[in-house]
Amino acid sequence: MKRNFLFFCLMVVTMIACQQKTEVKTPDFETEKATVDSFINQFNASFSTKDVAFLTSSLTEDAVYLGTDPSENMSKQQITELWTEMFAQTDTFPGIHFISDRLIKLAPDGNSATVVDQHMMPMYTPKIPWRNVYHLTKINGAWKIYFGSSAFIPKNEDIPKLNAAMEQDSF
Repeated sequence: MKRNFLFFCLMVVTMIACQQKTEVKTPDFETEKATVDSFINQFNASFSTKDVAFLTSSLTEDAVYLGTDPSENMSKQQITELWTEMFAQTDTFPGIHFISDRLIKLAPDGNSATVVDQHMMPMYTPKIPWRNVYHLTKINGAWKIYFGSSAFIPKNEDIPKLNAAMEQDSF
């Protein structure tokens, strides 16, 4: 019995010792943030150049994009169609004026990130700021947008004015 117990212990130690140890790599957060920042800069610049191919390639296959209207819950195909239509209707894309520093929050494993941009688009809403939020994932070493959302972000003190304006409009 004692012999079987020692044999069993030896087997357990051997099995544990023979397992491959996975090396945990700590991501270089500053490098990853810079890469994400560059990617979003290129994504934003693609609107001015009307580069639908780059915009589309920046999305994961199962990406979701929420627009400013509650009905705008779009797949990759739907947002691509919207961009194509939007660019065909205008000679230039409206100017965007960023109103705050970009926020980039990396996940601890370095494989996903959340990005927040706040800006004004005077052509559409001269008095109401916008906020774009993106959730990115790293796929085969490249950053892709998995989720995006655009929203109007009025100042809190302007909400009563918006409510009053909406009361004038009947649904």
